[in-house]
Amino acid sequence: MVEGIFEAGESCLIIEDVITTGGSILETVDILNKAGLKATEGVVLLDRQQGGHINLANNKFNIRSVFNISEILQTLEKAGDIDHDTVEKTLKFIDENKLFK
Repeated sequence: MVEGIFEAGESCLIIEDVITTGGSILETVDILNKAGLKATEGVVLLDRQQGGHINLANNKFNIRSVFNISEILQTLEKAGDIDHDTVEKTLKFIDENKLFK
């Protein structure tokens, strides 16, 4: 269900908290398109770097992220909140578990 006041053909921006595969964003795009809106761009707070950007690009949807998981891990390491081994293990896990490459 799409709520609010809009006219068919208007553009809208999708805002999400986290992106993993991009699947939920594509579902939202479909709902908005069926309601007559154009949804081709979005903003996400955190990109988990597991292929969501690639999946969305393949579906002609442009997404921008405020942060990605690598940046957060580096910041935590620099602050001394996690050690380098944890950063490396986490990045390795993410790389080995990408859903879209």
